[in-house]
Amino acid sequence: MKRLLSLTCILAAAAVFTTVHFSCNKSSGGSSSNNGLSTQPVAQAAYDSQSGGVYKGALTGSSGYFEINLQASTPFVIYQWTNPQGSVDSLFTTSLGNWQSGQAITKAVFSSADGSVFWFSVAADGSNPTIDSVYIPSHNGPVYAAVLKELSGAQVKVYEGTGTAVNAENGQCVNGIINMAIGGTNAASSYLGSNGDEGGGIGTISGNQIQITLISNSNNADSGVLTISADGNTITGSVTSNSCTHNLTLTRIF
Repeated sequence: MKRLLSLTCILAAAAVFTTVHFSCNKSSGGSSSNNGLSTQPVAQAAYDSQSGGVYKGALTGSSGYFEINLQASTPFVIYQWTNPQGSVDSLFTTSLGNWQSGQAITKAVFSSADGSVFWFSVAADGSNPTIDSVYIPSHNGPVYAAVLKELSGAQVKVYEGTGTAVNAENGQCVNGIINMAIGGTNAASSYLGSNGDEGGGIGTISGNQIQITLISNSNNADSGVLTISADGNTITGSVTSNSCTHNLTLTRIF
């Protein structure tokens, strides 16, 4: 069960891109020929420069994904824990009754029958999307999020993975969970260390390379270059700070 308003959200919000899903399927549209994962964006071009459209992201605490769909006739969110495996949950809102795409959204509340709640904000042009807070009653511990806006020509993909410490400095280097969303030239991530340290980061993508910096709530900064596999299903690489190096391995889940 827990709420979130983390540094991860603030960092992820600096990215331009972001999505959730109405049914209990793993994708709200597009081709699904890559191991059952969609290969095409579901975002519609009419919303590329507006607050409407589709936003996608990664959940960390456990690991999972979410999608926010603001181009449907009835806006909705879906999320699913993938590690450990859970079922897809759908959330709806009464906060947007008078809202139109192209208007900013401030802390719209999406809720489900089981009591799960997402708070979502975005600028009028679709920039700076943030998950302001998350409450999932069945989840033990905090939940952190990283979010990007999906564009009609730039699908957002979501990954879950781990960061393994390869050295130690006074016990400060620990393993952790790292989850990430990528889309177009942007990446946004959130992570949770085994010592409870949490944080996130944004990155830039060029070709199959991600240049990323992760910043924790204790102000540690790890930077490095990650590689996206040819099929787009894995991300690997390492990030390094003054005292720690972590090998990252992530697998696409959405």
